[in-house]
Amino acid sequence: MANMRRAVVVLAAGLGKRMQSRLPKVLHPVLGEPMLAHVLRTARALDAGRIVVVTGHGREAVEAWVAQHGAVSGDPVPPTCIEQRDPNGTGHAVQCALPAIGDVDEVLVLYGDVPLLTVGTLQRLLAARGDGPLSLLVTEIADPTGYGRVLLNEQGRIARVVEHKDATATERLVRVVNAGMMAVRADFLRSALQKLRPDNAQGELYLTDLLGFSAAQGEPAAACFAAEAEEVQGVNNRAELAQATAWLRQRVARDWMLTGVALEDPATTWIEASVVLEPDCTIGAGVELRGATQVAAGAHIERGCVLRDTQVGPGAHVLPYVVSTEASIGPSASVGPFAHLRPGTVLHEKVKVGNFVETKKAVLRKGAKASHLSYLGDADIGEGCNIGAGTITCNYDGVNKFKTVLGKEVFIGSDTQLVAPVTLGDGAYVGAGSTITRDVPAGALALSRTAQTHIEGWTDRKKARDAARKAQAAGK
Repeated sequence: MANMRRAVVVLAAGLGKRMQSRLPKVLHPVLGEPMLAHVLRTARALDAGRIVVVTGHGREAVEAWVAQHGAVSGDPVPPTCIEQRDPNGTGHAVQCALPAIGDVDEVLVLYGDVPLLTVGTLQRLLAARGDGPLSLLVTEIADPTGYGRVLLNEQGRIARVVEHKDATATERLVRVVNAGMMAVRADFLRSALQKLRPDNAQGELYLTDLLGFSAAQGEPAAACFAAEAEEVQGVNNRAELAQATAWLRQRVARDWMLTGVALEDPATTWIEASVVLEPDCTIGAGVELRGATQVAAGAHIERGCVLRDTQVGPGAHVLPYVVSTEASIGPSASVGPFAHLRPGTVLHEKVKVGNFVETKKAVLRKGAKASHLSYLGDADIGEGCNIGAGTITCNYDGVNKFKTVLGKEVFIGSDTQLVAPVTLGDGAYVGAGSTITRDVPAGALALSRTAQTHIEGWTDRKKARDAARKAQAAGK
């Protein structure tokens, strides 16, 4: 249940010049999703009663993305966007968010370009504040150049934070740096934001000045160290974007293996953060699992498969190099190798879809088989049907799509064209090489072949004609 006394503010107004892109920085993808998507997923997991996204550069694109993707189904706390006009620093950004925060006790400030933060770390940050005015997430790095230095007092609490440009030579030797994220008591935040002044090298309102205010009133902020420096790494250019993706890939793979998922080659596996896996499923080398894909226990997805928004049932076997989008693979079903499941495909229990079979808006019911070289589109294939090699459903006339319906235990011979709309009753048979344009009654055999004829001596006469033409051409 959402904690209506806590708000999360996500700062996403940065210009992002170093990305060298027209796309707003926070919309650049890390492991298949915009950085902002990762931050909002983490914010939702903290059960905040309000989530406010502060926009600026590329506001229209960011707000459009938040409107379309920022909330999840049944989300009790859809994010709210607030524009930071005439940006003047992080303190100014939070000032802009303040009216949308409402009546809360606690505010957590996050950054839209820091996508790797974990829920556990932020829970520790919230706990570190206790009853005090604020806590700050910090980390220690070997080369702190460019980062704000965190100066600790003798009790290990924060005396103040000095930005790199404002730091003295001695202060620049400090390796504890400001990660930026902070938990703040709401009454202190409202009071402190009014005291901010642009007395610094950038001439901006720094949110970190709150730490000095806290120390001045005898309540220095608590420092919460991140477990890994990579977790708080901001993304400012394409190289850092790729590095963040690599880190997240490793983390996601490790986390799934610790829950009982078998990854045959974690280094080559791509599993997006939105994917859900059950223990005892097996994922092969080079597999990509994207979007809302779910894989049940006992399923085996072999090398090179690419699955997006696909549900894989218990015990299903997906052979190498299958591509599947917005499809459902039922329990103990078998797919591939080299099959293509397009949106709307539903494979029921023990269905077999073999090599070089393509499906689209096709339902194959229990035990149906299409073992090779077929196209099934806009089709409902009944239980126990057998689809021969080279079968296609002719479902499109250039304007409209039509449906093919097969009852139970229908047998389709090889090289058959089913011209929709057409229905075949239970137990119907279709002879190989047929083109079916009319409904077939249950239990009937359908054939549509022309009579076979033989022209005696045709081959010899053809060879003679061909030889004569070649001789004539050579004499010219």
